Amino acid sequence: MNATIIINILTSVIVFAVGLLIAFGVITPSMEMSTRMIFGILFMAYGIYRFVNVQTKIKIMKMQERSEKMRQETEELIKNAKK
Repeated sequence: MNATIIINILTSVIVFAVGLLIAFGVITPSMEMSTRMIFGILFMAYGIYRFVNVQTKIKIMKMQERSEKMRQETEELIKNAKK
């Protein structure tokens, strides 16, 4: 797996966890509850967004790998048919 994908997954998990901690008041207990909930929800939503984005990139990479493999196999088949 690509290092950037691993970093993006870790970042999304950390941002989501920070959002949970903010929403429950573990990190910022002195902040007003409505403000704390808004920031918590924003962090959690951003963590989910990053995770979905990483999943999409993984799917695109797999599709490109399959396409490249099919192209190479097609070239081999054409080369063998000419012999």
